[in-house]
Amino acid sequence: MWATPRQHPRFKTSLPVELRPLGLQVPLRAQTDDLSLGGLYVEMSCTQNVSTEVDIVLWVGGTKIKAKGMIVSNHPSFGNGVKFTHLEEADKQVLRRFLTELESKLAPRPSLLR
Repeated sequence: MWATPRQHPRFKTSLPVELRPLGLQVPLRAQTDDLSLGGLYVEMSCTQNVSTEVDIVLWVGGTKIKAKGMIVSNHPSFGNGVKFTHLEEADKQVLRRFLTELESKLAPRPSLLR
């Protein structure tokens, strides 16, 4: 079986997130495990079924990002993979800046000693 390369790089980060499956009044609160421009993996013990559509609220620093998504993977008692299906351009820019900052922190720094 061949793995499909990811469209966006993922970054390990723990941010507060709420998922609200359509029709559910109370959001499911959790933490991200990783994040990309294409979606996120959320740690939660009460996982959702694959193909469930969800409204997403994600806090990046002090900024609240709203998105729509779909559950694409389910690991019972561990978490769900969520693909963004709609993200406003302004929210996408906030997310892109945050991920760029994460990437720069993870990038190898040149040695001062030669």
